[in-house]
Amino acid sequence: MPTSRGWLVAAVGALLLAVGVVSQYQEIALLGGVAVTVVAVAVLLVGRPGEVRVRRSVPVVRTSPGASVRVVLDARNTGRRAVRITERVLASGAGRPVAQRPLAGRAEATVEYRITASRRGVLELGPLQAGRSDPLGLASVRRGYGDTDRLWVHPRWEYLRAVPIGRVADPDGAADGAPAGTLTFHTLRDYVVGDDLRHVHWRSSARLDKLVMREYIDTSRTRVCVIVDDRPTPGGEGRLDEVTGAAASILATGVRASLHCELRLAGGRARESTGGLPPLLDLLAEARTVPGTDLAAALTAARSRPSGDTAILVSGALDTADLRAFARLSDRYAGLVAVVVGAREHPTAPADVTLLTSGDAAGFADRWNEAPWSR
Repeated sequence: MPTSRGWLVAAVGALLLAVGVVSQYQEIALLGGVAVTVVAVAVLLVGRPGEVRVRRSVPVVRTSPGASVRVVLDARNTGRRAVRITERVLASGAGRPVAQRPLAGRAEATVEYRITASRRGVLELGPLQAGRSDPLGLASVRRGYGDTDRLWVHPRWEYLRAVPIGRVADPDGAADGAPAGTLTFHTLRDYVVGDDLRHVHWRSSARLDKLVMREYIDTSRTRVCVIVDDRPTPGGEGRLDEVTGAAASILATGVRASLHCELRLAGGRARESTGGLPPLLDLLAEARTVPGTDLAAALTAARSRPSGDTAILVSGALDTADLRAFARLSDRYAGLVAVVVGAREHPTAPADVTLLTSGDAAGFADRWNEAPWSR
């Protein structure tokens, strides 16, 4: 297939050929004919690449910002001619190629590269791009081979001293006085990595052609709901990184304390801690600012969930109206905590809401650990 340069040369050549024929200037017509011929020969030389079989090995599926991950590619060129291979890496909607050394015809090779994510998100690796081009850059052919692997980059987080349970903090960090109950069926949901396969609902999985899990809740366990405000803010995605980092610290501390944690994004997605901490952090890694998100509607939807002990709203910017809407959950949750990360303006919170503000995620941990429930 001609490149943009090839199409330009071919178009100019065709124009010169036409002008030369009409004006009977043989030199111009010859020059135009040579240009068109060169492009045609370049397309024939490039030809069609043979199939490349590739297997990608990634030792982990979850990582953190700044950590280096080693990726190994086992590639085999089934064609007779050499091809150039490039790995496609997609991060935050923008792709970048990672060039590898050429692969000779009928040859096998193992190549590796390292990838380091600078911020939270989900990286897509692949498919592998293989192809050829002529020396003049007039024609090239490229095809994708292999599957796509995903790498979740979790937000930075740290353990906090405690998570508030209702209105009163236990000095020993233990939950007491939770309502009596037992392990009961709650809902069906899609399978996520790390789920116990004994909880697969096979009839629904066969009907939907995907793994569907039974989700159970223990009504004897303390319930903590963390609501992440993913509306656009002046700080953009960087501010959301700080917000998700604060939420991750709260969830990690709650899961470690054996609390039943629920994560809800204002944009609509939700996940519970029945699969442990990693699936919750996966959802935070996938979070993106959602224009048009209605926080009040998201808080109203939270009322449809089972009553809990504490609801925690984490946001990059809140106003008085947002806090008033959050305070309406006081009949469903014994304790309400609002966390604002990064905003300079601090609204006045209603009496039922405890407001915590900080400049960034690191400062949030210090402020949180100084709160009465952490003493």
